[in-house]
Amino acid sequence: MSISKVLAFPRLQPSHPVVERTRRKRNRNPVSARVGIVENDEVFRAEVVRRLEALPSIETPVQTWGSAEAFQRDSRSDSLDLLFVDIMLGGITGIQLVKDLHSRQPELRIVMLTNLNSDEMIFEAIRYGTLGYILKSELGDLEDAIRIVLGGGALITPTIALRVFANFRKQPAAGPDLTDREKQVLELLVRGKTIRAVSEFLCLSPHTIHDHIKRIYRKLEVHNRAELSLRAQELSLL
Repeated sequence: MSISKVLAFPRLQPSHPVVERTRRKRNRNPVSARVGIVENDEVFRAEVVRRLEALPSIETPVQTWGSAEAFQRDSRSDSLDLLFVDIMLGGITGIQLVKDLHSRQPELRIVMLTNLNSDEMIFEAIRYGTLGYILKSELGDLEDAIRIVLGGGALITPTIALRVFANFRKQPAAGPDLTDREKQVLELLVRGKTIRAVSEFLCLSPHTIHDHIKRIYRKLEVHNRAELSLRAQELSLL
């Protein structure tokens, strides 16, 4: 018997169970999030990458940079959906990088990583469009964090949340006149609900919800969800 005959395998038909299982496995997650991290601590960066690449919703490999300068020189930075940034980078700081990205790549979702919980840095990062602020010691469930941020929500860890609330309790201010419906929409947005989820909950069309959101943003003078959450707490609207 020839070697070719010994090694020959029957051709599987498209409907064969093995082919079907393979096709389902390949198509299980056709769209993956493109994630990167700018972090100068090699050990921490490797740990975050290890955890990210274990998630089925993340495109691999996760892109990494050790400095803001390296990130800015790399063309791969233009194709990301989400970027984790260390706030205390050497050279160009994380805050400075976020400020640059806010005008250059406004659609990019950014989550700050830090060992510090300076009130000034928290508010400065959020002012420039950061949608998440996480203490490295409270890294928690990365998959949940990514889902919230890419789903249109904002994320801060418990310790940061306490500092934000404490700061705004010290600075009461008069708020704008929101309608009852706008207050309902505002509360759902702050809780991390998507526009579709808000429209289903209130039994209104997504177009109507969009109109409410535009008016809320205009009245509160904010530009993104993170600013909206902070402003709502500052004005005691919830």
